[in-house]
Amino acid sequence: MSFDTDVLISGAGAAGLTLAIDLARRGVSFQLIEQNAQPFSGSRGKGIQPRTMEIFEDLGVVDRMAAAGGPYPPLCQYRPDGTHKMSLLTEADVFPTAAEPYAAPLMLPQFATEAVMRERLSELGHHLHFGTRLTGFEQDAHGVTARIEQKGGEQVVRARFLIGTDGGCSFVRHALAIDFPGEALGVRASGRLHRRDLSL
Repeated sequence: MSFDTDVLISGAGAAGLTLAIDLARRGVSFQLIEQNAQPFSGSRGKGIQPRTMEIFEDLGVVDRMAAAGGPYPPLCQYRPDGTHKMSLLTEADVFPTAAEPYAAPLMLPQFATEAVMRERLSELGHHLHFGTRLTGFEQDAHGVTARIEQKGGEQVVRARFLIGTDGGCSFVRHALAIDFPGEALGVRASGRLHRRDLSL
C-alpha cells in the first residue's frame, strides 16, 4: 500500500514541533501542517518546568532555551488590606541533582520556545507548512486519508497515522467526538500577574 508520509501532524505549536523533531531524528517521515499563515506571536504559557527541560535536553535544545529565557522574578502578592508579601516562586535552597538535573522552572514565552524548536527542526532537514489546514479525514484498517487545504487548493494526503496537536479547539478531536472535559476557574492572568495582580 502506498503512503505519502508515515505521520501527518496537524498543528505546529510546541507539541507538534516536539513530535516532529523526535520523528526527524529517528528517520520517520512526516508532514507538519499549521493552519495559521505565520508563527504564533503571543504566549499562552511562559513557564518551562524542570521536567520539560529534561525533554529539551534530549531534543538538543536545552542550552538555547536557557539562553533565551531566564529565572522567574520574585512574586508580589497583594492582600485586601493593601499590604503585600514578596516571595520566590521556587525554594531558594533547591539545587540540581542526578535525579532532577534542572531544579527550577525557566521563564520563556511561547513564541520564543517555538522559534528555538523550529530552528532545531530546520537543522534536522525539515520544515513545517504554514497556511495549511486539515479539512477532513477518513480512517481505514491501514491508515488515514486526509484532506488538506492550501492557497493553491485542496489535496489528499495518505498517511499511516494522523496526529492532532492542534490545541484546545482541535479539529481532529472534534471530528472524532473526543470530549475535552475541564472547568472554568474564574481566574484571569495578565502580563502583570507575577508582580501585582494576585490577592490572598
